[in-house]
Amino acid sequence: MRPADLSQFPVPRQRATFHVEQAVGDLGFAAQFVVWAMRVQWNHIGDGKEISLVIERACHAINMPEGAALVAELAEGLMRATSRPLAIPCQKWRVLTSDEARLLSFIAAMQMHDGTPLTECDAEWRQPRHASSIWTPAQRLALALSAAGLFLALPSAKGVTPFDATPRYH
Repeated sequence: MRPADLSQFPVPRQRATFHVEQAVGDLGFAAQFVVWAMRVQWNHIGDGKEISLVIERACHAINMPEGAALVAELAEGLMRATSRPLAIPCQKWRVLTSDEARLLSFIAAMQMHDGTPLTECDAEWRQPRHASSIWTPAQRLALALSAAGLFLALPSAKGVTPFDATPRYH
């Protein structure tokens, strides 16, 4: 996306609300993309460190070339910060889990420059030793999404293209 095109995507002023059992199909494109990328990274990579080629290609298609590395960093940070298994299902699951809803709310708060994104997290994620392992990659992912014109707070618009671009299929 060209920098001049970013004026078409103002930072949303309403706080996004994501909740357990929310249909993924009701989310905006950016939120659906983050959910899909995290699910692919979580379920197909194993240790979270390796970058998925599927995610990398998708990120290049939406003009966010560093996105796959950021998703891998965030998955690794979540694995280090959580002592319990996270509820991140396969990419075909149709609703959000509690962990996914918290993660989307966290990233959306960062995009809005809210100042309180950690309040959206699991209590374990807020501990000082874990906060930095999640905060940095999530903040970088939020910035990359914003630079690509993708905002988690934007609602889904049925039948409307999420951004002014021609889709590319690989």
